[in-house]
Amino acid sequence: MSVISDVAQYLDDQSIGTLGTDLFYSYIPDNSTAPVIMVRDTGGPEPDQYIGDIKTPTFQVFIRSADYATGKDLLQQIRDLLHPTYNTYLVGGGVYFRRIHAQSEGGHIGRNEAGMDEFSINFIASVVEP
Repeated sequence: MSVISDVAQYLDDQSIGTLGTDLFYSYIPDNSTAPVIMVRDTGGPEPDQYIGDIKTPTFQVFIRSADYATGKDLLQQIRDLLHPTYNTYLVGGGVYFRRIHAQSEGGHIGRNEAGMDEFSINFIASVVEP
């Protein structure tokens, strides 16, 4: 398991989307229909040389929707669900999340060439991976 796969599975478990249908991690298939959600890695800050087992990855939740209000509502649901999260496994036996915090409120990032509204929100986590 990984940070983004655990987050995606958690969003599925919370009925935000369905993995492989309208919820994906690391990619969105070309034939996807809106609304669609993707969780992707975005790196993270420089590793702390003194805390070897704890990592601080960042990830982004990206939403594409044919309707602005639907996309904005999904963004808010995800933000409210993940921020703040403390001391838990989102998925049993996966990554241990010491914390998840939104790095911003997230928002509308424009429309794509097909006229679909796109939204994103970035998070930083403190994790211990198995």
